Amino acid sequence: MNLLKKYISPILTVLVLMLFGVYLYKNPEIISQVTSVKWIYIVLIMLIYLLIFFLEGIFILITLKIFNKEISIKEGCFLSIVSRIGNYLLPMRAGAIFRATYLKKKYDFEYTKFLSTLYGYYIVFFLINSLIAVSVLLYRYIDTKVLSFSLLIFFSAIILFMLFLIFVRVSWGKYIKSTKGILPKIVSMVDKFITGWSLIVKDKVHFLILLLLALGNILLNILVVYIEFFAIGKVMDVIGVILYTCVSGLSLLISVTPGSLGIREAAFLITSQSIGISENEIMQLAFLDRGIMFILLLLLLILILIFNRKLSLKKIFFGKEN
Repeated sequence: MNLLKKYISPILTVLVLMLFGVYLYKNPEIISQVTSVKWIYIVLIMLIYLLIFFLEGIFILITLKIFNKEISIKEGCFLSIVSRIGNYLLPMRAGAIFRATYLKKKYDFEYTKFLSTLYGYYIVFFLINSLIAVSVLLYRYIDTKVLSFSLLIFFSAIILFMLFLIFVRVSWGKYIKSTKGILPKIVSMVDKFITGWSLIVKDKVHFLILLLLALGNILLNILVVYIEFFAIGKVMDVIGVILYTCVSGLSLLISVTPGSLGIREAAFLITSQSIGISENEIMQLAFLDRGIMFILLLLLLILILIFNRKLSLKKIFFGKEN
């Protein structure tokens, strides 16, 4: 794992950036196409992303509340934004590491419990995301008799796996009798993690709220994608927009590069025929969306540092707030 973090991830990131550079060199019209997008669309997309960050902040607040840790909506949004900055600018979901460190130092929130909340976020998000995708694929088949079998199987498998993780929870501690060596310590840590996840699932009211927040997040992302297609002049039906958004969401499964750079685009290239988009359109959307997100996160980071002068990058990312 250390080798992956130190070498493989940065190497992959550099290679992907080089491939993007080569593609731009060979297709310079993409830059002019993206830069010609009207500012009203860019501002609108940024506002929707801010709303998504707000929902993610509430998600953090609710998951911590289940563990009897109270934070404000303001702090939840702060953690959401800082996590986004870390995940987008650094590899290996670095934003999650920053958030875990922050909560540990400020609230003494155990890392195993944090993993349970992170685990819960991805399970809920992937489950709702895949349910929407399967529903859309089945609707398209009923309406047009066109079936993307590979996508249907893939999203269905994700649903079954997420449901398995929700309802099947095994305590491994009772199977380890020895109290010596490293194995019992590992099992103990896994047990704490599973116990934390069980606590989230058993709190039915809050778990339902988490499901609704994930649904709201995905619907807002669908709106973002629809506006982006419209901004580049691509006429796209609602089903195509939803499938594009769902495929994009599942790229989070593999986050070796910052913001799943290259991973998401590769997923689109593989599924482009089912979604109904061309290679050129994939790259236009990639540069437009990533450019908007980069500018927005940079502006938010600058605002955080300006309005709270006691904060530094070190304090933000390692949890030492004033």
